[in-house]
Amino acid sequence: MEIKFTDTINVIDDFLTDKELIGWLKDESKIDSTIKGQDTFNLTYSQNEFGKIANATLLNYCASNNIDYNNLELSNFQKGRLKKYDKSSVTNHLYEPHHDQVEGAFISAIYYIESDYTPEKWVGGELSIYKNLTFAEYPYNTININPVPNRFIMFPGFLVHRVKPYFGENPRTSLVLGWQVKDQPKTEPIWI
Repeated sequence: MEIKFTDTINVIDDFLTDKELIGWLKDESKIDSTIKGQDTFNLTYSQNEFGKIANATLLNYCASNNIDYNNLELSNFQKGRLKKYDKSSVTNHLYEPHHDQVEGAFISAIYYIESDYTPEKWVGGELSIYKNLTFAEYPYNTININPVPNRFIMFPGFLVHRVKPYFGENPRTSLVLGWQVKDQPKTEPIWI
């Protein structure tokens, strides 16, 4: 059985069913900044509740992809608030292709709280995930995932990805999570 690039990317629509929890997350997403030091602690009640659901989803993801769930721990939990693209956004690192292993994320996830996207109204802000950065397999080397509210995406942190410019009038808000491997083999750097 051949595993395709897209088999390791899970997209779940209508992720949360608790309307009250969705409402709390929407209210919190209106606040511009993340609490200082909130990468893995000082989370709000609603963020903790969301984290429990995300961890249950991670357990299923690990079982489907033969990953040791017990050797993972939350390493990153941040709010994302992407405003309408303009010239001041040019230097935003999210728009550049990157991977999350720099931040220690072996598994990455994003949950879209709100955006102006609807099937009838394109506003950009898609998450592009690349199999590779060459054109050798174009157009099958990338997938673009629209920022649909209440959509949850989980994927390997080593996959290069980026956010495309967002043009909605209201901010595209999200929660971004990463899980790192607890017991990683230690290697010495190679000096050239």
